[in-house]
Amino acid sequence: MKGNALVFFILLIYGAYGQSKTEVYISEYSEIAIDEMNRFGIPASITLAQGILESGNGESRLAVQAKNHFGIKCHDNWNGKTIIEDDDEKGECFRKYNNVSDSYRDHSLFLTERGRYSFLFDYNKNDYKKWAKGLKKAGYATNPKYPALLIDLIEKYDLSRFDSGDKENRKFYFTNSYGFPYLIGVGASYFNQRSLYFTEINTSFAFTEAHFGYNFELLSGLYAGANSGIIYLPSEELDVIPHIAAEITYKREKKKRMLIRLGGQVPLLDIPNYKQFKVIPFLRLTYLLD
Repeated sequence: MKGNALVFFILLIYGAYGQSKTEVYISEYSEIAIDEMNRFGIPASITLAQGILESGNGESRLAVQAKNHFGIKCHDNWNGKTIIEDDDEKGECFRKYNNVSDSYRDHSLFLTERGRYSFLFDYNKNDYKKWAKGLKKAGYATNPKYPALLIDLIEKYDLSRFDSGDKENRKFYFTNSYGFPYLIGVGASYFNQRSLYFTEINTSFAFTEAHFGYNFELLSGLYAGANSGIIYLPSEELDVIPHIAAEITYKREKKKRMLIRLGGQVPLLDIPNYKQFKVIPFLRLTYLLD
């Protein structure tokens, strides 16, 4: 029984890693991009798209060795560390940082402190298309397809969802759940960086379960984890059954915020009249209440 649950959980994790390197990058740096937007007014979608494009999902030589995610060159006013890399010309000087967050902050300062980019801040921060075209117009990149490349990334990965700023930073939600075999439920969820803590009570009317658990964000919006609790059967002599469960969760950001959850619940004792159920699969739609 426990072996089957372990295999099920491994399969869930394996499926999660089918996500792309770009989604891993988004999961890692979206909070920094939001923080920079709230402080400097640069759309988080634009910052993330530039970081993805310029750094090759954080895997370019500049990104790995210099923590430079935006391809910012030295210029005359740079007094920090440097790295040499071929670009438009051979052996050009690029800025080198101690950590990636310094690169994100320097990107914000680079755009806000140089006059040629000042017109961008007249644009609505939700108009990522104008920002993308404006960056090319201001001379950020020489590639004529630069705006289209940024826009494609923003739309493919729905990066504009991060431009709402404060709402994206909300951490605590009360929840309502609907699914099978537990038909309805109530609970609460708490998001802290890449961690999700939650507690719930769900019922099928014939029996009820309560649990608390933890999920970790493996990729952008995709979590995996476990929970433990009890199954309550009011009509049975053995009316409380402890259980453990493994689950995979996808956080949907569009329209109403929702957690789409799929997993398997393993009773640690035989359930009277249901001894054949060694693993109870479940599907749950959990709405995060505003």
